[in-house]
Amino acid sequence: MTKAIRPAFIECGRCGMEKKVGASGPIPTYCSANCRAALKYERSRQDGRYEQGLAEARQRTAERATATVRPCPYCGDDMLHPRRKQCGRPDCKRNFDADRMRDWHRSYQAEHGRPYTTARMSEGQRAYYKRRRQEQSHWRQRYPEAAAAYDARRRMRMEQARTMEAFAPVDVHTRDEWTCRLCRLPIDPKVAWPDPMSASVDHIVPLSRGGEHSMINVQSAHLSCNSSKGDRVDHGSAAGGPRRAALVDQGSDLGICP
Repeated sequence: MTKAIRPAFIECGRCGMEKKVGASGPIPTYCSANCRAALKYERSRQDGRYEQGLAEARQRTAERATATVRPCPYCGDDMLHPRRKQCGRPDCKRNFDADRMRDWHRSYQAEHGRPYTTARMSEGQRAYYKRRRQEQSHWRQRYPEAAAAYDARRRMRMEQARTMEAFAPVDVHTRDEWTCRLCRLPIDPKVAWPDPMSASVDHIVPLSRGGEHSMINVQSAHLSCNSSKGDRVDHGSAAGGPRRAALVDQGSDLGICP
């Protein structure tokens, strides 16, 4: 029996490159696994097997999504992915993150007997807020005309508010049981301004957006939470329910949130 002659080199069946053949083992057809996979992919695209497999995979994914559809706990929209906790809208994601952090803070306080934020406020954060306060004072000294114009606009908004009700900040905090209505964490009455965790009064519908200066449109908030909110209309506020319904009845536009 004549032994087959083993070639020293082969020409790749896809790219035509020469490849040295080893002394033992099967004689290769392609120069590398990449060429073998690329040729297989090209043939599947030519004969339609790739599109058919892709369509079948998409159909299986759609069937699984339909079988596991659940409503979003915040807005009620359908969630197709089985592991989703919220639908992905910015408002729902913000509310989900707030609930998750609130649960974490509560579990931490139950385990350690003290709030995490007030007891573990880092020196870096305190230095940051101190620097911000100094910069604000410096800004007022450097641009007195702009500062005066800002104060004038603020006073004008207060005067032009549809309802001007006389009340003290402590009245708001007592009504809200010294709880921040933005993060739902307790407010320590002993913490004084300008500490980031000190108490402040937040307008649910800001004065700059036509809100009124009344007890129904204000809520307790940490100073840092109030500053972070800015002039947005907070849809996830705990001060919802009857108070928000009353604001809607009075014509406040709660839907204009950037």
